[in-house]
Amino acid sequence: MQYMNIFKRLKPMPRDITMKWFIAIATCIALVSVIYIGKIPYGGQPQVGKVADRNIYAPLDFSFNAGEDTEKTEGLKKDAALSVKDIYDIDPIIYENSAQNIKTIFGALKEVKTTENLGFEHRLARLKSVNKLNLPDNDLKALLASSEPEKAEPMILGQLEAVFSQGVISSDEKEILEKQGKTAIKIRNQAAKTEYDADVRNLKTPADIQNPAQSLFADSPITDSKLKAVMKDIASAAVSANLRSNVVETSGRREKAISSVPTQEKLIDVVQGELIINRGERVTPFHVAKFEALRAASVSEQKFALSILGIFFIVALLVIIPALYIKYYEPAIYSNNRRLLLVALMIVVIAAIGKAISLSSGPAYFVPVAIVPILIGLLLGVRPAMIIAVVLSVLAGLVVGERFDSTLIFIAGSVIGIYSVRTIRKRSELFKAGMVVGVSNAVCVIGLGILNNLESNVILKDATMFLMNGLAVGIIILGTLHIFESLFKITTNISLLELADPNNPLLKELILKAPGTYHHSLIVGNLAEAACDAIGANGLLARVGSYYHDIGKVEKSEYFAENQPISESQHDKLAPTMSSLIIINHVKDGLEKAKRAGLNSSLMDFIEQHHGTGLIYYFYQRALESVEDLNKLEEEGFRYPGPRPQTKETAIVHLADSVEAASRTLLNPTPANLEELVRRIINNKFIDGQLDECDLTLKDLNMIAATFTKVLTGVYHT
Repeated sequence: MQYMNIFKRLKPMPRDITMKWFIAIATCIALVSVIYIGKIPYGGQPQVGKVADRNIYAPLDFSFNAGEDTEKTEGLKKDAALSVKDIYDIDPIIYENSAQNIKTIFGALKEVKTTENLGFEHRLARLKSVNKLNLPDNDLKALLASSEPEKAEPMILGQLEAVFSQGVISSDEKEILEKQGKTAIKIRNQAAKTEYDADVRNLKTPADIQNPAQSLFADSPITDSKLKAVMKDIASAAVSANLRSNVVETSGRREKAISSVPTQEKLIDVVQGELIINRGERVTPFHVAKFEALRAASVSEQKFALSILGIFFIVALLVIIPALYIKYYEPAIYSNNRRLLLVALMIVVIAAIGKAISLSSGPAYFVPVAIVPILIGLLLGVRPAMIIAVVLSVLAGLVVGERFDSTLIFIAGSVIGIYSVRTIRKRSELFKAGMVVGVSNAVCVIGLGILNNLESNVILKDATMFLMNGLAVGIIILGTLHIFESLFKITTNISLLELADPNNPLLKELILKAPGTYHHSLIVGNLAEAACDAIGANGLLARVGSYYHDIGKVEKSEYFAENQPISESQHDKLAPTMSSLIIINHVKDGLEKAKRAGLNSSLMDFIEQHHGTGLIYYFYQRALESVEDLNKLEEEGFRYPGPRPQTKETAIVHLADSVEAASRTLLNPTPANLEELVRRIINNKFIDGQLDECDLTLKDLNMIAATFTKVLTGVYHT
């Protein structure tokens, strides 16, 4: 009975707090479940020869040894053989024969030139007799006529030696190699005891060398042009193929490469969800081997339960960190369960996407982690997005395989992505933000790849895919931002700028039907934005809210002072109670127009709260003057229905609205008079309790007054 009394005295937890705890716990459970999908171990042991009493599926990916893999071994041997390039030897005899033929010609030339009393025809006949290069008679005659043939011989021999040392292949041999699809050969120079790889495409044939031979001696110091031409002809005639295929050496090396290939074990990969054994099927040693490999890859049930508990603590910590930050530094988010649910859902959904990609053996760069932090940055602000980026990146790393590299890449892309959208003003710029994320990812991948000594092609592939990941992030955000704005009733800076367009139907109607009110709204917007910026509130929201705060005046615009001629007023013909009713109803009319137009609730707050529960003082005083029985006149009938301003932005617009309207009545708007007016109005609003439900401080009010005065001074003294 005593315990019952204790329970009765316990106060129930407030519903709002209960909802927050529910969101936090549900998020933790969901994330742990996502992380452990596919890791639940199987707890039975099938016996050889027995009949399986249930279907057994693989709860995770694993591999097992099924004996020698003949096919793989043969494949590796084939690859090893193909990796050995065809051996081609440089035949030194070719150069020696060509050099000897050249030396013979020049030796005979020297002989006939030094022999006296020998006629030209006899000299020419002597050269023809040793002309194994089949040079034309004109070349031989030019040699006989030249005054410096002794300089030509060493130059020709030097050029030939350089050409032959690189190897010259026959056109037929090169064509065969190309048809066989061989891209390289190995050239051996046994005389120099060297060998090197050569690209088949770059191998020279005699025709390749003979064609450009005209430029072989372009830089020669020989001035005799006819002799130069003969030198080119001699070099062209002396060139022939000197590469010989060494089939024996090639075969020997290939046999050695094949013999070095170890026998390959047959590893069978089993993917998660694959059927290991059918119910009713007789268990074989093959089944048992597969099951034992599964058991080795899994953890015991006890360790599994402990690992779940450990992961739960880690996940809980990762959830608590942003939760505490939001509670103490982002009260606007913490007080709104809809927004907390938005953050939780985004985190769980992206974790689930990452797990699905991981289970399908997809690489980490398919996980678009940066989507969530960037969306939160756009919807809720940059500061909470930054901490969510770090927490979510760690969670994503756990989900895709507990890889630090992935976590680091996710953090880099997310943080830089958030930074890139902090001043975004157009939806089209979201794609640029995606490019920034992609480039950040790629740079991080390249850095990690270099640190991990990865091959350049692997680094390039991963960097390209992470770059594509960033582009996909931009496209997805571009397509989903409006959905989140509508679903969770959040207005982003992008939406605000779109709503600030004068071509918006509501503003266009205001311009056409109530131009004075529109001008008033513009001035209020300037005042409110400047004041918000001064105290750190959302200036853009206040400015756009100011544009829409008086749209209800469109219905009866002629009854509002800013739209009336100076000489007359529609209210002169009406009773004070009727006038006040018309004035008060512009709030209700504005809300109805906003709802029909689908205006966001954050802007509707400005319409509803911009007068708070303020008194329409002018018509109340007229009523006091005209009524006989003051007891029958209720002040509430001359007050706006409210509510009072709930946020800093709506409160500032509330003040700016009154200040702007009052400033138009000043006959002498000097800076001193304007400051006195501003401070008097703010003080009256404070005393009337209109600022009781917002977060403005006395320091804020002082800064707001100074800002209003500065802006109005500029308006009236320019």
